[in-house]
Amino acid sequence: MTHTVINRTEMNGAFLKLGGRPIPLDDYATTGLRIVTVGPSGIGKTNAGLLIAEQLAAHGWVSVLVDPEGEIQSMYGQAVAGPDALRSTLIKRDRPIVVVSARDASEFIPYGRVILDVADTRREPIFLMIDEGQIFSAPRKRKDDIGEASDILNDIAGRGRKRALDLFLTAHRFSGTLHRVIFGLRNLSLIGCQEDPTTWAALAPQFRSSHLDYSDLASLAPGEFMLISRRGIEKVRMPMAEALSRVAAAATTVKPVLPTTYAQWDRAMRAIPTERLDALTDPLIQLLGAVAGLTPQQIMSGTQALNDELAARP
Repeated sequence: MTHTVINRTEMNGAFLKLGGRPIPLDDYATTGLRIVTVGPSGIGKTNAGLLIAEQLAAHGWVSVLVDPEGEIQSMYGQAVAGPDALRSTLIKRDRPIVVVSARDASEFIPYGRVILDVADTRREPIFLMIDEGQIFSAPRKRKDDIGEASDILNDIAGRGRKRALDLFLTAHRFSGTLHRVIFGLRNLSLIGCQEDPTTWAALAPQFRSSHLDYSDLASLAPGEFMLISRRGIEKVRMPMAEALSRVAAAATTVKPVLPTTYAQWDRAMRAIPTERLDALTDPLIQLLGAVAGLTPQQIMSGTQALNDELAARP
């Protein structure tokens, strides 16, 4: 059978909505999606995968969710009975979201083979979400089952482009958790809160032209990510996946805090257009200061800082 290079027509006009500007899937029509989400436990990596899975399923993909902890089944229904059942479901395409229970690399391998085989022969859109990716992918070549599972995922990342097979993995760190092939082939990244300053060395090259630094990543709240896509870098606050919202406890509202470092203040000021700063006339400053309960000394200091900022601008 002869296959041509796929131009993914199902991606034309479709978007991912991840809390920022909609991401047009047209950008990935000839490459497919290879998504990596990085950050410590509890920041919302799983929710990000579920949200993407739901949106792609609504566009006609079959989303396969690998569940190592048994949590995803509680939201999307019982896992398939085995690899043969998964094959049947992928061929029939009668379920938009399918859960696979695989606690380790050994259990994942037969399912991974089925996904590759069906994608290779049928080439209809499949989205594979691997939660806790470090369970199934090793940073270096290893023997036994973890090595074979890594090879399968590397194969999916490398060959999925022509087989309508898209991939999503979560990892705790940008290096030393997943196989380097996964990081090398990714084309969409979500970077969550970083609690270890030593991680910045591996992340810094991605942010070199963005004026972002480690403190910006460390200050991200749960559900917030730096999104790196074909359109650039932006901070997003991820909506909650529909299935997760039905079972999640209500979140506690966190009061926003002011920038705490010079770099953060500098970026905040540069984000304000000069026209808006020019509009802050003395009477308006006095009014706003009175409403905010500022002392005359605070108002005077703020006015001087405003004048200094305007004088420094071209």
